[in-house]
Amino acid sequence: MIIDKDVSLKNSFGINASSNISLTVNSEECIDDLKDFLANNSYKKLIIGEATNILLPKNFEGAVIKNNILNISNISNDEVIVGGGVNWDYFVAWSLENNLNGLENLTLIPGSVGAAPIQNIGAYGVEISKFINKVRFYDFTDNKIKEFTQHECNFSYRKSIFQNMDILILSVYFKFLPGNLVTSYDSISDYLNTNNIKVSDLTPKKLSNIIKHIRLNRLPDYKKIPNVGSFFKNPIINKADLNSEKLDIKNLITWDLGNDMIKIGAARLIELVKDKIPKSTNVGLHKNHALVLINKNNASQDDVIKYSSFIQKEVFNAFDINLEIEPIIIDS
Repeated sequence: MIIDKDVSLKNSFGINASSNISLTVNSEECIDDLKDFLANNSYKKLIIGEATNILLPKNFEGAVIKNNILNISNISNDEVIVGGGVNWDYFVAWSLENNLNGLENLTLIPGSVGAAPIQNIGAYGVEISKFINKVRFYDFTDNKIKEFTQHECNFSYRKSIFQNMDILILSVYFKFLPGNLVTSYDSISDYLNTNNIKVSDLTPKKLSNIIKHIRLNRLPDYKKIPNVGSFFKNPIINKADLNSEKLDIKNLITWDLGNDMIKIGAARLIELVKDKIPKSTNVGLHKNHALVLINKNNASQDDVIKYSSFIQKEVFNAFDINLEIEPIIIDS
């Protein structure tokens, strides 16, 4: 385990942030050292991967634990163990190169493999939970290494049991399943129709490249325009709860989930009220995607929280719908 003091914390929103101590875990064998350090010091802790889905304070007064477990190992022809510190998009590319198909819709999602199950990341009609066989993690509450099966992970839309646990994900076991390419998402269908591409002519790599093109045209590269991707979750509500006096469903982007439940595109809700959102010098909406908040000018965590609350207020006033923030807000 590597220990550093007074460390600047890189993060995709570009917030000027630092921590007192940084602890880098390079392998599962580091866990004993990590356990001893935390037992002998009174630091509170923060676990980060690539810090692409968190909002940091100016100074985190504690120990930041960096997952740097980078192994990828085949168990069988369709099963792989991946270290929690592996870059997610690197793993997607690796899987396609090794003819393990299924993750192509999740290309270019920033972050690490270890963070992916926590949020149950998803995009363009696919969620990671479909491919997870089990998750291996260190539980800080009882200082034990454990494994949860897919069922025990309790996955749902952008959620998992891990969000309520004090853990470090060491590795994720993936099982790749045979199946058809997922092309039903509107932006994929539009691209195929516009470019006269037949679904039957697609391969997983071709679909991955199409999704890269779509994402790069709609979502900003955080290395150039600091952001955390989608800032709000798409709300899931019962059709009966829609306020028909305030909301015409024909003006929305929706996905029918069955059992009278629908998912509503949060970006469209924001687009419909964006003229009412107060302007901010430091934070704004990306020009191509209203769901993406960007750091315009050295924004602080407080700037982002304040601006996002304006958005939540205007959406609720207009439609009686609550928007839930997707990135994790870290206390100092």
